[in-house]
Amino acid sequence: MNDRISRLDDPERYNVQLPVWEGRLRLWHWTNLLVIVLLILSYLVFDNHKLLGLPKPQTIFFQKTHVILGYAFVLLILARLHLAFHGSAFSRWNDLDPRHEGKGLVQVLREEVAHHIKPPTDSAGIPIPDPDPGHNRLGRYMYLPLLFLILPLQAITGVLWASLKFGWLPLPFLHTLSRPAFSTTKWIVSNIHGAILYVILGFIALHLLGLIKYELTFASDLFSSMVHGKKILTRKAAENYRKITEKIR
Repeated sequence: MNDRISRLDDPERYNVQLPVWEGRLRLWHWTNLLVIVLLILSYLVFDNHKLLGLPKPQTIFFQKTHVILGYAFVLLILARLHLAFHGSAFSRWNDLDPRHEGKGLVQVLREEVAHHIKPPTDSAGIPIPDPDPGHNRLGRYMYLPLLFLILPLQAITGVLWASLKFGWLPLPFLHTLSRPAFSTTKWIVSNIHGAILYVILGFIALHLLGLIKYELTFASDLFSSMVHGKKILTRKAAENYRKITEKIR
């Protein structure tokens, strides 16, 4: 609490604390994290069943658990896409789009990289956070492909694997394909699904490193804001906040 007050007492850096992340987005964020962790753990268990000495029934149990979690993962993706078009101001597509002020993706990327490498400072020489009240503009270059390409592709290959392996929805007939067609399809689906897993793990690593770097550089409340929903904003960010929220009303 005292730390928050001290930051608000520095008018050159932080100005006000405002609600940014709506409850639905915060619930999605932490639920999605939990489901992804469980998906990874269940995959590691059944993929290494020989090393772990698991009998076939237990291996199948973890495979089915992985699939059920995968269906939950699909629902979460659909929920996030819904928020991108029908959520609050900072859940929507516009807050994920890196472009602004008529600048293209490449120009914005260059400016944001430069801003994060050598951010502007106040009179005391302390770095000033970026003026975006919502999603970090540099981070948006990861969020967009993740939410609209990587995660959906992972979900699609996952449910196809469920159809191939167990004859479950959405395409149960895949389980009855002829052996050559079955083997080829399963090999393609499994390899794409497995490759994307490492892409997601890479994103998680970059996300955590970016969070730590941002917290250390700007002494922000970025992590805690995803718990209680409020962010301490600079004066410029607060001005942008009001402009953005007024457009949604």
